[in-house]
Amino acid sequence: MSNKKRVLGKGLSAIISESAKPVEVLEAGMSDDASRIVELDVSKIKPNPDQPRTHFSEEEIAGLSESIKSVGLLQPIIVRKMRDDYYVVAGERRLRASKLAGMGRIRAIIMEATEEENITYALIENIQRINLDPIEEAKAYRVLINRFKLKQQEVAQKVGKDRTTISNLMRLLALPDAVQAGVSEGKISAGHAKAILSVPEHRQMAVYDEALKKGLSVRDLEKIAESFGDEKPERKNRAKNPHIKKMEEMLVSIFGTKVEIKHSGGRGKIEINYYSLDDFERIMEILK
Repeated sequence: MSNKKRVLGKGLSAIISESAKPVEVLEAGMSDDASRIVELDVSKIKPNPDQPRTHFSEEEIAGLSESIKSVGLLQPIIVRKMRDDYYVVAGERRLRASKLAGMGRIRAIIMEATEEENITYALIENIQRINLDPIEEAKAYRVLINRFKLKQQEVAQKVGKDRTTISNLMRLLALPDAVQAGVSEGKISAGHAKAILSVPEHRQMAVYDEALKKGLSVRDLEKIAESFGDEKPERKNRAKNPHIKKMEEMLVSIFGTKVEIKHSGGRGKIEINYYSLDDFERIMEILK
């Protein structure tokens, strides 16, 4: 028996503990054992509550639905059972398309998965099969870090990315909600958003609005951010102790929002920003 077969036989935890593979490879390996494939009533299958993707293309789902009508569902979905219901671990697009095609039953593989493995597998699937937008991806990483007490390096290993990429994406969650929505909706790129992060907080919305109105490039925004360098708050930030800056970055990764440490003479304060009541409640849950 090949090593691949032995690994798959150990379950999902063994798969995820390895460096991330294309989800098609993982699913193909699970589908090798025909005895694991069953047909389930679609009415008993519920979406993954930890699905990282929040936007599904109706056009894409419709196209997949037509394909399913023509040739059937070629790749079974993967689900986990909870009481009398099943929850999607991988294949939510296929489930939506099958429902649209009027299918009453769907081919599936039932597997056991812990909550952490469930969201990690869904995240890997969406990153590798259809890219999440940067905000969806950052929020998914935040769930893994906050809910399961993982470090950024551990998340990076699970999804096959380097820690710097994870950290830079999560920094976008410190932006105002309207700017985050602009990234998700494709009004601005992640590069634009990172440039806006360098703008003083009280000017970020104004710069964002200007970027939309004038169609500014990332470089244009970087120049605007640099123009604020002479403001006093920015001079303080540039002179901040590297250790304090590192602690700020660590707190940003924990809370998923802007955090500033003001330290002087052996004492100081920590300021944690929130941008809505929901955001405030989320931060309070983390503090609890």
